Amino acid sequence: MPNFQHCGLYFTPHHIQAAHDNVNREPLQAAWVFLSTQELDNSITNDSQLILHALRYRLSQNGESGHLVVQALLSGYGLNLDSYPTYFDALAAGVTLAHAAELVRDYPDFAPRFAAWQSNYINFVDILQITPEGSSIVDQVWLGFLNLVSGIVLDTEDRFEAGCEVFRRTVEQIRPEGYLAAAVEGGDEASLNRQFFVVGALVCMAEAATHAGVDLWNYNFRGISVTTAAAYITYYYYYPTQWRWATLSEEPAKALFHDAGSFLEMVYRHARPHDLKLLLEEQRPFFNAALGGLTTLTHAQPTKERRGLFG
Repeated sequence: MPNFQHCGLYFTPHHIQAAHDNVNREPLQAAWVFLSTQELDNSITNDSQLILHALRYRLSQNGESGHLVVQALLSGYGLNLDSYPTYFDALAAGVTLAHAAELVRDYPDFAPRFAAWQSNYINFVDILQITPEGSSIVDQVWLGFLNLVSGIVLDTEDRFEAGCEVFRRTVEQIRPEGYLAAAVEGGDEASLNRQFFVVGALVCMAEAATHAGVDLWNYNFRGISVTTAAAYITYYYYYPTQWRWATLSEEPAKALFHDAGSFLEMVYRHARPHDLKLLLEEQRPFFNAALGGLTTLTHAQPTKERRGLFG
């Protein structure tokens, strides 16, 4: 049975305290600088601004940022389905809204009106349960992702468990090498993106479920787990031209990891795969609104302090 902890979808007060305790140590120092120096509007116009303001409230108790997020959510920000060009875009927005709402859940002006926002959000999520014809494996997994995190923000066990079940079924489809056939097959350049965004969703689902008391990180099928799939894509950061499913060049592959690799901080915190270390060091700090937020700040461990000659 889940135990929903309403701090942030992917972290706890312990993570926040650790970020403050290590404010002057890398890589957290760079992440704090990133959070504090981003130029944000006084009116929220996109998801990155929404999550960055929400993080400023949750991590730094910035009341002005909290107010802006709450006002945006109560005004119906993000809930107009007609504004999204694709089904996937709407799913990603739904995940982002859940994270934002969790981050400002205890803001004084939001608490008495939270039920009203929940009601509108439920309608948004329920409409997305109807998958369009021709939906992809990415759509299917991200619908599970949305159900898991919406279950947390709505305190609804059945939604949460529906998301967990999608996670388990998807892990059971991962081949021993680490890829999902439904994601990579097709022989097109988007095959890496599909594998990448499926794995990103699975990792975030595992992290969110952990903080709700359900261990998905260690769920495996014949020894294959989400970390198997994460290790598979990590290899192609270093060797993108070796991608067997299509001809890829290095620049767009590196850009994909930079722009959407925030979930990899969660992988490294959990499993410490050696091959991931250089990637993280090259690309930090990581931020993506839909895939965990500013994860270098919330999940990275401080580098060990260099000792002198005698200790």
